Amino acid sequence: MSQSFIEDATIPPGERSFRMGWFTTLRRTDGARPEVSADYVARQGRGLRVIDVRAREELPGELGYIPGSDWVPFAEAGSLHQRIAPFEPAVLVCDDGVRSLNLAAWLETAGLKMVAAMRGGMRAWRDHGLLPQRDAALLKRMGNLSPLPDWASEAAHAEVNHLGDPRSVRWLKVASFMLNGRLSCVDGRDHVGVVGSPGGDAGEFVLALGALEGRIGRALSAEEVLVLLRRRVDTFGHFAFHTDTDAGNRLITAIRADPRTRDAVAGVSDPLAFRRFFNRPPEDIREALVELMVKPEHMGCGHLRLAMQQVQRWGVRDGLTQAVIRAALLLRWRGLEELEFTPLTGAHSEGAVLNIRVQGRLDAYSRVPLVSPSIGGHQMFINHPDVTSFLRRQLAQWLAQQKDLFTVEDPDALFEAMEALHAQQLGATLHALAEGLPLYDVTVQPDGRSDVKLVGYVP
Repeated sequence: MSQSFIEDATIPPGERSFRMGWFTTLRRTDGARPEVSADYVARQGRGLRVIDVRAREELPGELGYIPGSDWVPFAEAGSLHQRIAPFEPAVLVCDDGVRSLNLAAWLETAGLKMVAAMRGGMRAWRDHGLLPQRDAALLKRMGNLSPLPDWASEAAHAEVNHLGDPRSVRWLKVASFMLNGRLSCVDGRDHVGVVGSPGGDAGEFVLALGALEGRIGRALSAEEVLVLLRRRVDTFGHFAFHTDTDAGNRLITAIRADPRTRDAVAGVSDPLAFRRFFNRPPEDIREALVELMVKPEHMGCGHLRLAMQQVQRWGVRDGLTQAVIRAALLLRWRGLEELEFTPLTGAHSEGAVLNIRVQGRLDAYSRVPLVSPSIGGHQMFINHPDVTSFLRRQLAQWLAQQKDLFTVEDPDALFEAMEALHAQQLGATLHALAEGLPLYDVTVQPDGRSDVKLVGYVP
């Protein structure tokens, strides 16, 4: 694949980031036919078209269809390359992924650069705990293709209207989220559907360990942090954190200047090649590389960077945040691919803070809305207070079970300490990154409607 789609300066940063994410996520069966996972499709929101290619009688059936899908029957879908531009992303869906995979391979040979099947089809969507739609509304839109975001558009303020679009909000059961989902940062530059919390999974883990250290009265060693993170991934699955391209460029400059690491990147130039380098660097430079990567100036997540720089205000000891990031990087390089390290592109232009609320008590069967914080230039900070509080309690109970490392006398007290530290950190982060922005409570209904209420402004 040519790198021109990345190096072309006319491509907006958001679109460039999306394309990079597509090509690094794409997998090929038997080395040829393109496919992506149901999880990837769920998180992309309006960034791509989802095209159901099944027959009319299959759509209202028990498997249902993906909310926000377009419908082009298989017999007519072979001409999609005449209606879709080469770099417009499209994911094809059928019942089990077989028909759509063969069709995606054909459309790729016909000229489409960003076409793939959803692995496993609608059966995989349901197995993943993602919720389908079953009414006959899609039948009325046969052959219509939904518009893609205008990545080049600019916005001076947030736009919440897109929350009513079923492609912007996807639903996942709490039990499935705990095993397959990941917490993303509140950062508004992320174009995928997220459950948001400051710093994402990494921020929550730093918070939990900070509260834990306060309860047990000592600092955890670097090895204990690594062991706990490995066990946390074994228990809860995915673990996500992010940087950004500005911090990444500063890091690359430092790597090229450091005699311990510069030879390893001597032949590395384009962004995709650097992604591959950071995914699996040579073993003999990993300790030196980690030392560079955990410096605050090389961390593109504002919450994690501030937690490194202003430890008292963020309520954690000096070095704890770096220890968590170090452990995450080392474990990923050892093969734990559930640890996701993603670079975001572009500048901050968030126009609001949205607290995504869930009605009623959360249980394992409750529905969690994945919400896209960035749509065609409109950015919002996305925070899920109800969901993250539920997950925080689970994490507190889990930490209390690690009796070979420490003793937690009262898991409920640990949870309360985590909640208090979260409130402190959330206030500090929003004041630093979102001062003066309007603050909305948004309750997203299962039918796609959103109740939006202005509750104040960030102090």
